[in-house]
Amino acid sequence: MKQGWIILLGLLVCLGCAGPGNAGPTVELERRADGLVYQKEHGVPYTGQLVMTTPGSQDRWVSHYKNGVRDGQFAVFYSNGQRKAEAVFEAGKLVAGMTWKPDGSVGSEVQNGTGTLVMFHPNGAKSRESVYLNGDRVSRTDFPAIGGK
Repeated sequence: MKQGWIILLGLLVCLGCAGPGNAGPTVELERRADGLVYQKEHGVPYTGQLVMTTPGSQDRWVSHYKNGVRDGQFAVFYSNGQRKAEAVFEAGKLVAGMTWKPDGSVGSEVQNGTGTLVMFHPNGAKSRESVYLNGDRVSRTDFPAIGGK
């Protein structure tokens, strides 16, 4: 059985509120045995917009969930506010996505739910590689930061 995970996230009240400093109260989410995401201690799969800051890198992640699965816009920003990744999910499946390197050039692109998305550390080294097939992630490899970045 898969272990559940918990993420501390700032909940945003509306889609257009994702600007700095607009995060609402902290909520805890967990993925349960049924594969869906729930707000901790709630019995209904989670629906809402979420914002998370990655410890260490201070990257900002914005996701949307509907009935416990990713649905809608997904975005990641480097700590300086520059876009790092954008994607669209539909009922938990990746439809399309694009990543950018720290210098602003395109890092990778996925169309029609199939391909590889590569994300980068602030120093330009590869940080994560996720392979998708028909909208489902089939593998993910994380790469440690080189030189402490």
